[in-house]
Amino acid sequence: MSVKLSIGALSEWMREMDTLKLALVAQFTVSIAFGLMQSFMPLFINKDLGESLISSTYWSSVSNFAWFGGMAITAPIWGWICDKVGTKRVLIIVLAGNILTYAGMAFSVNVIQLVAFRIIQSLFGGLSTILFVVVGIVSPPKMLREQLGYQIAGSTIGNLVSPGIGGAIASFLGYRMTILMQGVIFVALYPLILKMKTAKPAVTETVDKFNLADLKSILPVAGALICAYACIGFINPTIPWFLSSLGVASGSLLLWTTITTILNGIAYAIATPILTKRASGRVLVVFQVLAAVVIEATAFALNPIVFIVFRVGIGVIQAGLPANLLGGKSATKGQGMGLLNSARYIGTAIGPVIASTILGDGAPPKPFYMFSAIAGISLLSAVITYTTRANED
Repeated sequence: MSVKLSIGALSEWMREMDTLKLALVAQFTVSIAFGLMQSFMPLFINKDLGESLISSTYWSSVSNFAWFGGMAITAPIWGWICDKVGTKRVLIIVLAGNILTYAGMAFSVNVIQLVAFRIIQSLFGGLSTILFVVVGIVSPPKMLREQLGYQIAGSTIGNLVSPGIGGAIASFLGYRMTILMQGVIFVALYPLILKMKTAKPAVTETVDKFNLADLKSILPVAGALICAYACIGFINPTIPWFLSSLGVASGSLLLWTTITTILNGIAYAIATPILTKRASGRVLVVFQVLAAVVIEATAFALNPIVFIVFRVGIGVIQAGLPANLLGGKSATKGQGMGLLNSARYIGTAIGPVIASTILGDGAPPKPFYMFSAIAGISLLSAVITYTTRANED
């Protein structure tokens, strides 16, 4: 009898692996769709919406803050809804909301409309959170950290690669059509979502309700995630301005921004599987400190080539951070995963805002102050991570 049960459980897990693979493909695709316009957002605001380049840097950060900040608030709510309603229904609703808001952004006539649509979009920003919840539901407990590592790697790689892809597409189709394409990608996700099996397997252990102990275990990880993601994406809205300040002509900004972003994304993608394994435990702290050093060194880039080299270097060093900062038993619960995703969104939201606010009008020594502040945040993440790892040991 026990042999039959074991075979049945194994068969069930093999079927559920199909859902895990679909969730990974969906996670990567979602991240690609979300990030297509990240590299050219300042140029879209500058060229199509009529703002100056330095003003566009600021408004691009505000736009991202409105989006990621809203998702940080709604992520736990979507996690709770998944616990109550079911993931597949929620995924379908959230996809529809994103399709409509991207269409609105594509036809915005001023920056206020753009920010307004970003705020509305943030209300439907639970896709990544819900896919994480799917993994928490169908993954065997012993494989959870590994599967979440795949998800976070797929999400982060997609986020870093997609701006370069978006810049390349925009050079042919234009900014507005590329934004519209983001909605088209979400339409293409429906077949993947409908094929997923999101029911909890009978062999899975019972998951208790999210409680105060879960919250306490998540808070240090959330703090480290906020700092890490603030350092990962802080420079994106400012890249066109920096390249311009280093002598790149206005007509070549899209090309140079795209090259910078693509090279950073490729380096990050290659380094992620290697550094996810090598930067585990307390070694992670070393990479966070090293990231702070390279971020500070970027302030002294004297030409576009040196700037690109430093940008790629930062991406490589940070490649092992996200997957090693995520996981734990509390992540099997919708609310727990929602809170962890809130931390990611908060970091992604505040990094560019801090950077562009300190940069101000771009007059020296403000760029130096900007890099110094972000380097300080990287050091803070190292302190938090060291404390967290020490407690785990």
